[in-house]
Amino acid sequence: MIPRFAHARPGSFDEAFAAFDAAGGDAAWYAGGTELLQVMKMGLARFGTLIDLKGIAGLAGIAGDDAGGLVIGGTATHREIERSPVVHAVAPALAALAAQVANPRVRNQGTLGGNLCFAEPHSDPATFLLAAGARLDLRGRSGRREVAIDEFLVGPFATTRAADEILAAVLVPAAAPGEGRAYEKIVFRERPAVSVAVRVRVADGAIVEARVVVGSMTDVPAVVAGAGAALAGSSADGGIAEDSLTAAAEALARLPAEDDLDGSADYKRHLAGVLFRRAVRAAVSEALARA
Repeated sequence: MIPRFAHARPGSFDEAFAAFDAAGGDAAWYAGGTELLQVMKMGLARFGTLIDLKGIAGLAGIAGDDAGGLVIGGTATHREIERSPVVHAVAPALAALAAQVANPRVRNQGTLGGNLCFAEPHSDPATFLLAAGARLDLRGRSGRREVAIDEFLVGPFATTRAADEILAAVLVPAAAPGEGRAYEKIVFRERPAVSVAVRVRVADGAIVEARVVVGSMTDVPAVVAGAGAALAGSSADGGIAEDSLTAAAEALARLPAEDDLDGSADYKRHLAGVLFRRAVRAAVSEALARA
């Protein structure tokens, strides 16, 4: 049973900060509540006041920015991201990812901002957004600050967000000409056991830049620099060179991992290699279409 708590639903940032102050700091922001209420029910967290952010105008919006990227409001749900024409046009892999988050209840109720702030190590969006180079718009009493997602996520269930800051929006850059992005995962018990996101840029028929991120195997999504470096210079038009794929997979095989209910460490490293090959081929295919 969830302990009793007070509830506030502000209509602006100023009202939200006032509600937080009125609670004496014993408060938590929420939007969908799909994760927060679960941990409270399990007795792992307790707050005297819950502050619902859905009433703040603009936080649920999804729009393009002046540079062709995305501005996704912190309270936008996974379902809204899945169905957004703007997301489909700018970042189709993100729309496809959103369609596969957890289960229908979570997709309809859960929000992107809540997912990132909860910082569950098995988050779908965090892995893709790290590969895409997303930045986060945080609002506090002193104003706005912008932080890269890799600086935001610092550990399991830990971020650099201050308790009285609100994640207002996720900023996803536009794909450059010749750039492709892809995300692959394998799921046990409605969450990814291993996930891989790949961003590549091609020019003159070759991969000139690559970023490979593995999620769910480590405390936070991990950029595998060796895998990205192994892809650089490989042919893209005639199929990716097998020696490049092998070298990248070897870099993935050196990732730290632990045996758990999802399988042994070696099994998860093997899965990462399989997912990587799928993701890089999908990313290259998109990149060639954008070239």
